[in-house]
Amino acid sequence: MSPRTAIQNTKIREQSRQKIMSAAFQLIARNGYEATSIAEIAKQAGVSKGLLYNYFNSKEDLLEQLVTEAMSQGDEMIGELLDEDPVKTLENIIRWIIKELRERPGHWKLMTDLTLKIERFQFVHDLAARKMKEYVLFLQGLLEQIGYEDPEGEARLLGAMFDGMAIQYIVIKEDYPLDEMERYLINKYCNRK
Repeated sequence: MSPRTAIQNTKIREQSRQKIMSAAFQLIARNGYEATSIAEIAKQAGVSKGLLYNYFNSKEDLLEQLVTEAMSQGDEMIGELLDEDPVKTLENIIRWIIKELRERPGHWKLMTDLTLKIERFQFVHDLAARKMKEYVLFLQGLLEQIGYEDPEGEARLLGAMFDGMAIQYIVIKEDYPLDEMERYLINKYCNRK
């Protein structure tokens, strides 16, 4: 058997890192950050604690990388939702957010839990503040193109509605009227006469 190439080693390292991050995400989403140990994460990922520490300096470092990667994935997804028509872009975003809440409630529970414990993690505060500004500016630009009188205020309101829907859906799950909210938001923001 010949030795592995550098490309194979890189691929194996990335697969191990992703297994660890996936295990950490599942455990933290289910049990909370404080109640999840590095040993549990390593066991769930099928790796040793020593190997885990080859990829992450600490549990907080692992968490920071999880949050950063989740935000990057969200940014990439929003990039895929863009359309030449700002109304269609906004409709795509509304539909995507509703779909995400339905399909990945654990992801949104973890992100919400972290946001609500913001004082514990400075990196969460910094990232959330930066992302909020970016998203408000993005929504503001869309709403301005659509012709809203106060696009900044509407962008902040829409962002707050998205946050509120996520929290309510996490708490009351299938009893939350996601379909009705999707129709309401699309009618309010995308079907202007």
